[in-house]
Amino acid sequence: MNNDRFTDFDDEVRQLVLDFERTVLNGENQFYDVDELEMIIDYYLEVQDKEPLMTALIYAEQLYPESTEIKIRRAHWYIANRQFDRALEILLRLEEQEPDNTDIAYSLGVLYGEMEQSEKAIDYFLQAATDGWQLGRIYANIAEEYYKMHDYNEAIQYYLKAFGTDSYDVQTFYNYLDTCQQAGICDEAVQFFKLYVESHPYGKEGWYCLGCAYRDLGMFDRAIDAEEYAIAIDKSYAMAYFELSRAQEEGGHAGDAATTLIRYLDVAGDRAEVYRALGDLFVRQDNFETAMLYYKKAVVENEADAYALAGLAMCCMHMGDLSMALNYVKKALAADAENPDALCCAAMIYDSRGNVEMANDYFDRCIVSPRCTEAHCRYYAVFLFNREFYDTLIDFAEESLEIYPHDIFYSTYLAAACFYTNRYNKLRHALPDVHPVMLREMCPAIWENPRLAPLLPEMRSDDEFKTPENNE
Repeated sequence: MNNDRFTDFDDEVRQLVLDFERTVLNGENQFYDVDELEMIIDYYLEVQDKEPLMTALIYAEQLYPESTEIKIRRAHWYIANRQFDRALEILLRLEEQEPDNTDIAYSLGVLYGEMEQSEKAIDYFLQAATDGWQLGRIYANIAEEYYKMHDYNEAIQYYLKAFGTDSYDVQTFYNYLDTCQQAGICDEAVQFFKLYVESHPYGKEGWYCLGCAYRDLGMFDRAIDAEEYAIAIDKSYAMAYFELSRAQEEGGHAGDAATTLIRYLDVAGDRAEVYRALGDLFVRQDNFETAMLYYKKAVVENEADAYALAGLAMCCMHMGDLSMALNYVKKALAADAENPDALCCAAMIYDSRGNVEMANDYFDRCIVSPRCTEAHCRYYAVFLFNREFYDTLIDFAEESLEIYPHDIFYSTYLAAACFYTNRYNKLRHALPDVHPVMLREMCPAIWENPRLAPLLPEMRSDDEFKTPENNE
């Protein structure tokens, strides 16, 4: 048995689990006190090893049928398997019996969070915090619930509270950074992580997050230095290599970005992921031939890599070979039926072939995928506009703007769709945030409308807002 699975657990847990597997899992009787069984069950919950977990739960329930803590762990098993009603039944009954038990409150917070009922989750997490135990984890959970509600300011405050304790985990760093990015306050993230690395100079996660925040602010040289520090601390720190490559690319050094990824191949645990990232990099450079070479290397490493297969399809599509593109898409979907890259690519291929109904079906499947990204959503918006599905585009753009307020892309597409459907009130609300060059290309007649033209933002002189004529 590979004992590497105990890397994140202490020796006591390791010894208990191995002893349990040597005895009880082999049908022998062995006495464990309730605390020991809780540790064994917690281990299996953490690693999601179903069969021994079920054996441990049943064994514990037979020995300690009235144990609240064992019942709570049964509820957590139901939560992990999305059997929310069964978990809720257990926890509400326990809450009625022990209303002041903070472990029950914490578990109800976890459950309501999984059920997407963030306000209830927060209420229970706050109850759980009253005993002062594991506050870092509790505050981080509260922050995550505020994040789900797009209340980024409250989320940030609770992440900072978590950092003020000694019981938060590394993931809290990443979540805090992501929240600052969503709130558009990466300057605050820079200040936080600068202070962190001053006091923890060998904290690779701090350097990594500092680099991400610098990149978001366009400070690419500093971002590169921070990621190099993170890699110097841990030569196999995958996230730092990918972020370093991204900072180099965005800073105008695509060649260095490729070199960084190739350098990571020497220590990478998943070479297919690195080859795929190289393919993605060359796609962004419109170098589809080279991109295909790396995507093919990824598939050699992992023939079921749906993202690499979808990348090959995208390259073929850009190179005009729709038949080969569709062949790769089918392989990608065979490997992963709900892969968003493959679904999006399939939609674009069918759209190119004039099969709008099929294209729409694939886009519908793509945008409801939990793995759908902002890029997929933007492809969908372009499709809706080009096919004159203006009513659907308006609904989609408005939903997107609830998540990304004042986003120029969605505001522009919303304004264009409203113009073509004569919804001038909605159009006026969108106009302050539109991209004027994009809007003029999408509906030039809007500039001739005497009532709307004065409301349009002025053309700017920088590259982002240059007209096609000026670019030439």
